[in-house]
Amino acid sequence: MLLLSFTTTLSAQQPATPRYVILITIDGMRGEMVDDPLMPSPFLKMMSRDGLRIKHVVGIPPAATYPSHTTIVTGEVPARHRVFYNRPFLWNKDTARISYWYADSIAVPTIWQRAHEAGMKTASLFWPVSTGSPYIDYNVPEFWSLDYSCDQMEYIKPSCTPLGILDELEQNACGKLDTITYQAGSMQRDGRTAAMANYLMNHYQPRLMTIHLITTDYSQHALGTMSERLLQDVGSVDHAVGSIIENLCLTHRMDSTVVIVMGDHGFCDYSQTLSPNVWLCEAGLLSEKPGCEWKACFYGGGNTSFLYMRRSGDKKTLRRIRKIIDNLPAEQRSLFRVVEKDELTAKGADPAAVLALEPMVGVSVTNNRIGAVVEQRKGGTHGFISGQDATTLIAYGAGIQPAQQDTIRQTAIAPWVLQLLGIGK
Repeated sequence: MLLLSFTTTLSAQQPATPRYVILITIDGMRGEMVDDPLMPSPFLKMMSRDGLRIKHVVGIPPAATYPSHTTIVTGEVPARHRVFYNRPFLWNKDTARISYWYADSIAVPTIWQRAHEAGMKTASLFWPVSTGSPYIDYNVPEFWSLDYSCDQMEYIKPSCTPLGILDELEQNACGKLDTITYQAGSMQRDGRTAAMANYLMNHYQPRLMTIHLITTDYSQHALGTMSERLLQDVGSVDHAVGSIIENLCLTHRMDSTVVIVMGDHGFCDYSQTLSPNVWLCEAGLLSEKPGCEWKACFYGGGNTSFLYMRRSGDKKTLRRIRKIIDNLPAEQRSLFRVVEKDELTAKGADPAAVLALEPMVGVSVTNNRIGAVVEQRKGGTHGFISGQDATTLIAYGAGIQPAQQDTIRQTAIAPWVLQLLGIGK
């Protein structure tokens, strides 16, 4: 019903199919970044005023960067697209430095595939789970070496499409990229990404372009949802979006382009952390180090902790875990709710998870196995199941009239993008 309402709204105000669609994600984008007058976001405010604004985009479980970005380009929940977390759960092995980088992890068609098969050029910049996609003509994926001492930008060049495209972008658009000029979490990164996007649009005219801007995620994780650094980062990402809009105007493409700006998830502040694996280690159900003997393990996907069992159907161990939870001190038990299998299934979470713990707002979960179960610590987090960290969306450009809508689901985005491009089901 939400999808029907959403697409009907768009269809009613869009008389013709735009030639180009640019889909931009601002990692960790919250509605306050647009609505709060103290936020330095004049371009986002203008686009919201003059375009379509969806106040709340409700994510998938968990609302984390990689599964959320995959839902955005597929229209499917994780149970169907099979990208469950940023880093895969590898059954008690260490996954601290591994991510779902490769596009062949996605089990369903993407908007890149549908557009490519329709004969349209596609482009993408630093989109998660896009490495090696045969459907992206101009692709600089989000990908990095496990050797953090290496030159990361040189490392990813062989994975870019076509070969040599990143060298071309460095020479003609953004300048040399290195750990200073393109550091993750650096404000320089947003502007240089926008320069790459403008070059690709001007020289190759992709009908569909996806762009991932990341800086606001870093400052919110570190400092929460309101800090001086976040204000600086919002100004940076707003300028990057504005430069893309300006370029479309200067090249006379604004009247044939729809620009969609949205988040992958929102953010909530926290002041405490909860580490449920400490319970399992103390009960002898989990080793203190990954890779050793275990019977059960909690795995944090964003800010929800999912329970996995080594042996499927191990009811005895599951009963022990439920008893541990039931017998917790009140000050710990009040910090979370138990999400049962039926709810996980209904919302499209990993089918292998037997239950999950969703903390209250103000609490963040960790994968720690030793130390205190509850610690006092401040920062920002996301990854809830119940939608407390919903993001927001703005659409601006060809055929888009000023309008507002309250809520849609993240699964509605991909069908709408295909509709904009004139690609049927």
